Amino acid sequence: MAAPDPLPSGTEGAARRSGNEREMQETCGQMSRKKPKPDEIQTDAPAVAAPEPEPGLPEAQAPPPTEAEKPPELAAAEQEIERLRDENLRLVAELRNLRQRTQREKAEALKYAEADFARELLVLLDDLERAQAAAPAAENVQALAEGVRIVHEHFLKVLRDRGIQPIEALGRPFDPELHQALSQQPSAECPAGTVMQELARGYRMHGRVIRPAKVVVSSGPPATAPQEPDDDIQTDAKGSDDAHV
Repeated sequence: MAAPDPLPSGTEGAARRSGNEREMQETCGQMSRKKPKPDEIQTDAPAVAAPEPEPGLPEAQAPPPTEAEKPPELAAAEQEIERLRDENLRLVAELRNLRQRTQREKAEALKYAEADFARELLVLLDDLERAQAAAPAAENVQALAEGVRIVHEHFLKVLRDRGIQPIEALGRPFDPELHQALSQQPSAECPAGTVMQELARGYRMHGRVIRPAKVVVSSGPPATAPQEPDDDIQTDAKGSDDAHV
């Protein structure tokens, strides 16, 4: 068995410890230099992307500036916008009221549009009622007829003032735009297709037919019937035949 190495002396042992310490420090320095940084560490796991914000969700916004932080131009613009909004609301309300008032006035005008015409007809009604009251005690029928004729002329004048004119039909060619044929009869005096009788007069208002005339239309001259042989001639012919036999 070999004898153990003799222990180093004090100076030699201190030098050896110092060399060992330097060697350990160099080894630690090399290890620290070879250690990767956190951002250089690579892993086998795939990188996870940051979640995207869902569509439709409001993004975080900075709080609006306070009144003290707003510039004077922005504050003035906001005041002008508020003034224009109030003015627009007032105009919309006034327009709605105007439309309602116009519709109401239009309905009233249509409702009483014929008030003047009705007043004129009432005057004619008064004349007819007076004539009716005087008819039972009237001794002169001619005077009563003259009064009715005057009322009739007055009535026609009222119609003419309103643009209502009678349609001429008697003796005129039949016109389906103006006449309504109720029947058709043969006539030796009126050619075919001519109005030979007027049963009810038609009227136009401002050129438009409001009631066609009800008429009877001629179908032309009546057809001639074949002549029948005379009985005397037939008797003479028979007697002659008997004589020859």
